[in-house]
Amino acid sequence: MSRFSPGIRLRLTLSYMAVLLIILMVLSLGIWYLMRDRVEMMTRASLDSGYETIETVIINSGGDIFDLQHMGDDELFLVLMNGEPEYQTLGWDRARLPIEFDFEDYATWISTDGRSYSLRRGTIPEYRFTLYYAREITQAAAVPGELAAILAIAGIFAVALSLLGGYFLAGRALSPVSDMTEKAREISADNLSERLPVPHEKDEIGSLAIVFNETLSRLEMSFEQLRRFTADASHELRTPLTSIRSVGEVALRGPEDAKVFSEAISSMLEETERLTRLVDDLLLLARGDSGSAGLHPVPVDLSETVAGILDEVKVLAEEKGQEIKTGTTAGIIVTADISTLTLAFSNVLHNAIRYTPEGGEIRITTGIDGDDAYAEIADSGPGIPEDERTKVFDRFYRLDPSRSSSEGGSGLGLSIAKWAVEINGGEITFIDPEGPGSCCRIALKKGDA
Repeated sequence: MSRFSPGIRLRLTLSYMAVLLIILMVLSLGIWYLMRDRVEMMTRASLDSGYETIETVIINSGGDIFDLQHMGDDELFLVLMNGEPEYQTLGWDRARLPIEFDFEDYATWISTDGRSYSLRRGTIPEYRFTLYYAREITQAAAVPGELAAILAIAGIFAVALSLLGGYFLAGRALSPVSDMTEKAREISADNLSERLPVPHEKDEIGSLAIVFNETLSRLEMSFEQLRRFTADASHELRTPLTSIRSVGEVALRGPEDAKVFSEAISSMLEETERLTRLVDDLLLLARGDSGSAGLHPVPVDLSETVAGILDEVKVLAEEKGQEIKTGTTAGIIVTADISTLTLAFSNVLHNAIRYTPEGGEIRITTGIDGDDAYAEIADSGPGIPEDERTKVFDRFYRLDPSRSSSEGGSGLGLSIAKWAVEINGGEITFIDPEGPGSCCRIALKKGDA
């Protein structure tokens, strides 16, 4: 027996049986009515033929009853004159047919021994004759009943076979679902790489299996990202906490010197500030993942937005002796949420300043490319290999030790920038720079002023 729950299988079987039963009933009723009408038509035609023969003999003989004796004794007819019997055959007597009937044209009469007869009545006015003609229809009358019995028996066998066959076929049809169910029971968070069997790719069950497998692939990717994110977040949080603890323990073990305590507290505050920024970044990404970040899109001048951010970060560039060059075009309008867009540019610029060496150069340009407005931030830092340009947007991803958290980065800046740009309908990528270093391009749909 199939391991699949009998619910759907039984419903399918009953559906097959119900459909077949309806078809059989319609066909059986059609055959029965057709056969009954056919038998009645043939019986009526035979009765009319016999009656017309007797009527023709009487008329052609000029009403001479004695000519009817040549018709034989097997014919069943009765001739009345003025209501009185004038002539009847021996067959009429043997059948014990009465000599008085109360009907017009046609009738059916059943004898005491169960024989059925079809009768026709007519008149021959010129001789004042009333003619009754009969045909035995016992066998013909039984045909509809016998046919109904045969159809009923055949229907019962057909329904029984459909019940068995439908149950078998439903089991065969649902067996892939049983296999998929068993396989799905074996899949857990520990073995998400497993996939459901796909029996036939082009049928409905195969399509369902493919959709489930695609869902499992997405879940596997999400779980893997979650594991990596959890591990990285734990590592990043542990580093400042360990540093704070170490500084505190060293200060406590040393001499009670106000200067030592002051330096320890200052160091601990720096680590606390770094830890706070990291937690804020994680909370921001968590809100972004949950879709709870409220946006208020408005027309924004791209060049003015970049200029406003430059005013905030130019002090950091001046501390490292870096030169920031701009080539922005005024009047480039995009529709975006100003806070998230500012956050994206701020993180990209901070990233460029952090990894550009002292005395290096940062170039910022804006422009229009078809239906898109874009801003490009290029630096003269170590650059990003082409095969790493998409990975740098992963959370906590770092290219090499030179881009370590010791320089102040948490590994979340570009992840936040990517989220902030995409939530505004844009795209952020690293493209081939014109010179050494890297070039980040942010593209947004143009808006109306």
